[in-house]
Amino acid sequence: MPKKAADTWSYETTVANVEAIIADLESGSLPLAAVLSQFEQAVQALQQCETYLQEKQQQVDLLIETLAE
Repeated sequence: MPKKAADTWSYETTVANVEAIIADLESGSLPLAAVLSQFEQAVQALQQCETYLQEKQQQVDLLIETLAE
């Protein structure tokens, strides 16, 4: 996730966008080129979400470690 986009990026918004893409894909009404494009966008968004969650997990682990000391 690029730092400049971090200010406007939202986990919740990204998940909602992925859900909308999935609904579009499941509708079966998109042409193949659009399906591939939408799928690529969903994968990239999910990768951003995974990175975000990993970063937050590291922060939580550090806080727990600090409390345990």
